[in-house]
Amino acid sequence: MTDFNNIQEIWNLQKDAKPEKNASELIAQAEKHSKTIKQNHMWTIGIISFTVLILIYYFVWTKSYQFNSLTFGLLLMISMLIFRIILEINSGIKFKSIKPDLSLIDYSKKVKHFYEWRKKIHLILTPIIYISYFIGFTMLLPAFKANFSTGFYMYCLISGYGFFFVFGYFLIKQIRKELKLIEFLKGIS
Repeated sequence: MTDFNNIQEIWNLQKDAKPEKNASELIAQAEKHSKTIKQNHMWTIGIISFTVLILIYYFVWTKSYQFNSLTFGLLLMISMLIFRIILEINSGIKFKSIKPDLSLIDYSKKVKHFYEWRKKIHLILTPIIYISYFIGFTMLLPAFKANFSTGFYMYCLISGYGFFFVFGYFLIKQIRKELKLIEFLKGIS
């Protein structure tokens, strides 16, 4: 009987389990998260669009209308960025179609489906886009070397490749973050 009394005493010492957040707080947090994701999509689209405008301006400014490595490199970079903009716009539309007022299971399934689609983008299309952009930049270097001073050429070379490696690091970090989220969502549904 003392075992039962010990168990009863341990049971009585337990604190009442109270949820840390109520439903309205969770909905507010989900809406805040959704707003952040939408803002990130808009920033990505804006930054890439600005980069495309700079590349187009450079293309027109250099009057690169003949077919050479400079023209091909610029066109490759521009087309890859436009393709990425289209993917981001499509991603924003898909995410916007997910309504936070669904049941937890339905919402989780839709968000999981969205992030599975993003996973395909990150693991298949993003490396293709990134490598193609890298190749396009590399194709610009002979024209830079011929037309710019040695100092400015070295600046373009170092800052360009430095950017690729730093950006690649942050890109991999973001992809890992989204992959962890997918694993978490698999546990919910």
